[in-house]
Amino acid sequence: MKRIVYILSCFIVFSSCKFKQEQSIDLKIMSYNIRHGKGLDTILDLSRAAALIKSQAPDLCGLQEVDQYCLRSESVNQTEYLAKETNMEGTFGKFMDYQNGEYGLATLSAKPLVSTKVLQLPDGKHEPRSSIIQEVALSKDCNIVFANVHFDWISGNEGSANRLNQAKALMAYIDSLDKATIITGDFNCTPDSPTMQYFAEQGFVFVEKGDDNLSFQGEDTAEIDHLIYRNSELVKFKTKSIQLLNEPIISDHRPLIVDLEVVF
Repeated sequence: MKRIVYILSCFIVFSSCKFKQEQSIDLKIMSYNIRHGKGLDTILDLSRAAALIKSQAPDLCGLQEVDQYCLRSESVNQTEYLAKETNMEGTFGKFMDYQNGEYGLATLSAKPLVSTKVLQLPDGKHEPRSSIIQEVALSKDCNIVFANVHFDWISGNEGSANRLNQAKALMAYIDSLDKATIITGDFNCTPDSPTMQYFAEQGFVFVEKGDDNLSFQGEDTAEIDHLIYRNSELVKFKTKSIQLLNEPIISDHRPLIVDLEVVF
């Protein structure tokens, strides 16, 4: 009798695992290099970036070129300001001390955060670099990793080598987390660069923008802002849509918006 009960229990457990109902949720990601709030019209006005982010209502938002109490941006804590204006949770990642304050990047989240790591990256010889890496709870049954990056801006072989080394340091940490991962930000390199090829070798999918792909709108236009993702055994991402917003004034970068379906 005990043997029969044991076999039935095992069958019930096996059946519940085998026939677990697949779930999915939509996830909206935004990446935006805000140029510390200084527009191409030379006007410093962070409220314009705040209004744009709020209008898009992303679940997760990676921001680059963010100041914290710097003189050039009127000594404002920009992460705190943007988080308050968009009703999201803000995290600042420091690159370096700058003008009586700090300069770096920031992440905004409308989803609960499980953990946060500001990872210092190597080879930032002209400007130190870091990445904000967060484990995010999308539901009680689904956590993912979201990483915000702003790699080295130096051109030539030196810059290419620096960016690749920064990518490798980032991957070493992400691999230790062993979860489905999204990386977005200002990579400062094009899709055919060694850095992006390296991410592809690590199993990341590059979300292609199509013909309208030039995210940097400064003196030399270029496709350097990206979103890439890597699935896990339990969590899969599917691209629903991607667009670069036509916003010619607020920053020298265009906002990148990606809608994903997360299946788990």
